[in-house]
Amino acid sequence: MSSNILTTDFLKIWPVVPGTLLLSAVILLLGILGGAVLNSLQGSHSRLTKLVVRAYVTYFRGIPLLIHLMIFYYGLPLLLTTVVPLFDRGVNAISFQRMSPLYAIILSYGLYTSAFMGEIIRGAYRSVQRGQLEAAQAMGYTKWQSFVHIKLPQALTEALPKFLNYYLLLIRQLSLAFMVSFIDIFAQAQLQSANNYRYIEAYVASAGVYWLLSLALTFIFNKYERYLRRFETSFS
Repeated sequence: MSSNILTTDFLKIWPVVPGTLLLSAVILLLGILGGAVLNSLQGSHSRLTKLVVRAYVTYFRGIPLLIHLMIFYYGLPLLLTTVVPLFDRGVNAISFQRMSPLYAIILSYGLYTSAFMGEIIRGAYRSVQRGQLEAAQAMGYTKWQSFVHIKLPQALTEALPKFLNYYLLLIRQLSLAFMVSFIDIFAQAQLQSANNYRYIEAYVASAGVYWLLSLALTFIFNKYERYLRRFETSFS
């Protein structure tokens, strides 16, 4: 294994790191928003709504992410080509091309992540003792004030480490997006190895990039987690 080639591959991979981190953050944010909606719907009094939410969660958690990505990238344009003329009689022939890789990734990963975030949020809310909310209402707090000042800080403290761990997972899961021509860390390593036919150096370099990112992000996340833990101490 050549140290010069390893260094070159390492430096070639770094330019795609910001885009990988940004896209992972966007997906995580969409997943958290979607998870919050799912958690809210799960608390509905409608049995049908609960059944739909449960079906959604089990579907996306039970099927590999790569399958969802392929469905959105290849299947959704075909579905639109078939369905749109049925609703618009003025359209005689319409053909949707393949979806943009970026849109396909955001949609498939976002919906997939929402299923996991919903369960994390539900568990975080349940971790807050009901007695604290009852005590807050007895002190004159409204339900909204109890949520903002009592429930939300503690639930966030409980859920944040899981959110951040999933963010690290998303960074690695984006390697699947090479199937739809998105260039992330692993994909850049593959392209680099295809140029010089030195596969070991490229894969070792990508492993080094992942490892350094994991160390740096874990350090930052631990700092924020300790910062938020003071809320837990205040209400314990």
